[in-house]
Order: sequence, then C-alpha cells, then structure tokens
Amino acid sequence: MFMFVSVAAAGMAGDLGLEPSMIYIGPTVMLVAMALCSPPLGRLYARLGARLVLAFGSALAAPGLWLLASAHGPLTYFVAWSVLGVAGAATLTTSAHVYLTEIAGEGARRAIGAQMLAMALAPSASWPVTVFVEAALGWRGTLGVYGAVMLLVIAPLHFFGLPRNERADRVPRAAADWKLERPDAPHYWWLVALIVAAVALNGFVTWGFQLVVIDLFRSYAVPDYLAVSFGSAIGFIQLSARLFDFLGGNRWDGLTTGFVAAAVMPLALLTLILGGGTEWSIVLFLVLYGLASGAMSVSRATMPLVFFSPAQYALVMARLGLPLNLAFAAAPPFFSFVLSTAGNGWALSIALFCSVGTLTSMILLNRMRPATAQAPGAFSASSTLPEGSIRRGPVPADPRTS
Repeated sequence: MFMFVSVAAAGMAGDLGLEPSMIYIGPTVMLVAMALCSPPLGRLYARLGARLVLAFGSALAAPGLWLLASAHGPLTYFVAWSVLGVAGAATLTTSAHVYLTEIAGEGARRAIGAQMLAMALAPSASWPVTVFVEAALGWRGTLGVYGAVMLLVIAPLHFFGLPRNERADRVPRAAADWKLERPDAPHYWWLVALIVAAVALNGFVTWGFQLVVIDLFRSYAVPDYLAVSFGSAIGFIQLSARLFDFLGGNRWDGLTTGFVAAAVMPLALLTLILGGGTEWSIVLFLVLYGLASGAMSVSRATMPLVFFSPAQYALVMARLGLPLNLAFAAAPPFFSFVLSTAGNGWALSIALFCSVGTLTSMILLNRMRPATAQAPGAFSASSTLPEGSIRRGPVPADPRTS
C-alpha cells in the first residue's frame, strides 16, 4: 500500500510532473489521514470487532490504488493517498494487533510477535516484486495489480479466513469500563507522554529512512542494484530481531525489548556517520539498524501491554494513533528534503538526535515500570501508578500458564 514508492518514485515523478521529494508527500498524506481516522476506530473495534474493520479497510484500499494508478496530476495523486490513508487506518498494523488482543487475551504479546515475523519481510518482498512488475507493466499497471490483490485476495481472507472473535460480547463492556476509569492523574499523562515520545521519535527515524534508505545509500555513490539489495536486506535482519524476540517472548516484555532496541539504534547511526559510507560501515549499519528497528517495531505494539490490560489495548492504541501517525507522516518528506538539499551527514545527525531522545524516554519508562510486572501484560493494582490510573480488577494471568 505504500512501500512501492521507494522503487517507483522516479517514474511517478516523471509522469506526474512532480519533484521526487513531492512524491514522498503522498505517504505523508496517507499517514495524516490515518492519524485523523485512528481515534474513532476505538468505537468501531468495540461495536464491530477488528475482523470487520480489517476487511473493510483492505477492500477500500483497492479503489485507492486504482485512483492512484489513474492520476495525471497532483490533485488526483493526493486524493488517492487520502483514500489509502482511510483504508490504512482500518487494515494496517494497529487493527491487526487489536484483533490479536481480542482473540488471544493475555497471550496477545506472543501472538503479536508471531504476526510481526511475517511483517518483517514486507520490504524484502515488496521492493524486488515491485521492480519486476514495474519493468513489465509500468508503475500504473503495478498499482492496478496491487489493487486487484487487495480486493480479491486480502479482503476475502480478512472476512472469511479470520476466525470470529468468541469474546465479541465482552468488548463493549471493556469500552464502557474504560470510559468510567479514564484517568486524570498527572502521573498517567506523564506515562502516556513518554510512550508517545519514545515511539514517535523512533518511528520518525525508521519510517523516514524506510522510504528513503535506497536514496541514502545512493548518496554514498553505491550503485543502484547494490542500493536496492542493501535496502531489501534490512527486512531479513528485522525478521531475525523479531524472531529472537518471539522465541524469548515469555522471558522479557515489550518494555525490555524497546530499551535494548533504543540503545542499539544510536550505535547504528554513528557507525554510518563515522564510517563515511564505506562498505564495512554500510554492512554494520544494516545489521545494527535492522536489529534495532525490528525489535522496536515489536516493542511499539507490545509495550502498552506492560501498563494496560488487553481489554483496554484497542482504545489505548486508537488514541495513541493520532500523535504517532502525525509524527510518522512528517518523516519521509522531511528526510527526503534534508537528504537532497543538505546531504547524508545532516540526515544522519538528525536521526541520531531523535534516537537519543528515544533512549532517554525508554530509560524513564523503565523507571515507571509497574512493580509486579514480571511478564508480558502483567499488572497489579499495587504498582507504582496511582490507584485506578490504568486499570482495576484482578491481576491478569501469567501468559506462561495460559
């Protein structure tokens, strides 16, 4: 739904009469639309369940891709990305994770980790396939094919293939409980601010680099075929990080994963800065960056389960979607602009500054960890947070015994 831009940007810019940096504003428009649509999704999750939301979003992606394929100017181009943003809010990662929390309960962290193993292959599959299909059909034909896949394959899989949620009758009650227990304690909002800061700053770097990483390698005079190969390799490294986290999913929680990932990311960026784009520095950067971004993507989805119950997860993630997607939206055009005007040194330095901010936020979040959170999702009313500020009721069961 959006990774094809990394490969097709040059051809799209030529046909549409836009600058390459303007092409990357398309995914930004998509993320802004996702941000605006994210908070209302909390009610839809409660009323319909995430399965129907996923099916609707994947079906809506088809006309969005077809409209984009027919674009001949900036107006149609950006309108198409807006449609994809509405579809993306309903069918991309947050809805998938909410569905898993609905059916997995206290085992949601491990279920989300398993699902994200497949997601790690998205760039590694998307970019080479897009190169092949674009060479045969052009970028317009490629988007036409992708739209057909969303409508004829993905939407039916979501609607007919996913099991119905047997606990659907509990979701509206969870939503009502959340409204009654919505906290006003400053300690709670400080916690939410730190989660947003940690995820947004890291996502600003990873989302920004995800779409311009091929151009980043090209800026070091790396040949095109090698730049695409390097960029595609990130997905396999992210897969390794997610696999390692999944295998140890019952030994540490999302907060621990995020802390380690936040500590590794600055090392990755420093390696490329100090190495000056030499082969060894690019390879080491790929390994460290892939491991850090892969692990942090898992933490982004599972860290809230350290502080919130699975029943509250859908509403929490829907509300966090607005500030997070706005941060993600600004990243691709920003880094594309900095890379093209100021060079790779400035782009990497800004990314390093953001990664240090992520690490600082994760350090503070670890200090606020609930005292009895021994495993993913564990929480006690006697934790360091004020009574009623996060959740009430009995302590969730340890997923290792579920």
